[in-house]
Amino acid sequence: MPDIPFFDSAGFFHQKIGEVEQILIGKKAEREILAANRTNLERTLQTLALLTTEQQRAIQQELASLKEVLHSSERSIAALDGEIELLTAKLSALQTARDLLKVQESP
Repeated sequence: MPDIPFFDSAGFFHQKIGEVEQILIGKKAEREILAANRTNLERTLQTLALLTTEQQRAIQQELASLKEVLHSSERSIAALDGEIELLTAKLSALQTARDLLKVQESP
């Protein structure tokens, strides 16, 4: 008997759907963490804004650093939103294809 691998369509969809679901879960968790960080950064900056001008001048570097981290977090969230949207569409397409395969295989 020849050593030719057998391609299993159902197995292919099962594997790909599982992979995309795992990546999607990770991206959503990463986004939640970044959103929580953004909220905490905003709260910190709001609190520091209550300081006197002289006090704010004394921590000017820290303020600039926190603002840059906030902007970086916002960019990362926007990028993750795009990735999540793409992965959601990919997952939906794979699930639809899997369902179509089941219909084709049904007697």
